[in-house]
Amino acid sequence: MNDMTPTKIEDVSKNKISKGEKVFIVLDGILALGGLVMIVLGFIADFYPGKPEDNWTGQAAFQNAMHLSYRWFGVILILVAALIAAIALNGFARKNDTDNERALRRAQRLKIISESEKVTAEQEAAALAAKEEPKAVEASDPCEHCEKAQKAEEPKAEEPKAE
Repeated sequence: MNDMTPTKIEDVSKNKISKGEKVFIVLDGILALGGLVMIVLGFIADFYPGKPEDNWTGQAAFQNAMHLSYRWFGVILILVAALIAAIALNGFARKNDTDNERALRRAQRLKIISESEKVTAEQEAAALAAKEEPKAVEASDPCEHCEKAQKAEEPKAEEPKAE
């Protein structure tokens, strides 16, 4: 049902838009909006009644200076905006992918390290337990030290003196 575990929620919150992406998006949007405005002004100038030099759009002066009409200049602006958007989004997507791959590799390394630490801790605990275990001494095979102690404790039988 609810597939948003805490780790997935953290991953979603980490995918924020950077300041550079915001700047490119805003500038690209302004450029595309300018292109649309130029296209609309081109239509208004073409279909405005009267002489092109007399209308309020100023297309005649623009056309003399740029050798383009408003419409074609607007189309060029929109194409440039689309090209900039494609390049910027591709670059930011690539950067995001490399960051995600780097985080994944780091998580895998940390997982391997933590698993190896668990294994080494278990091995050390087993080694300590083996060292601390007292060795059982069998009664049939006493050590030399124990034999000497037992002989010292036994009462010595007095031997009759030969006269």
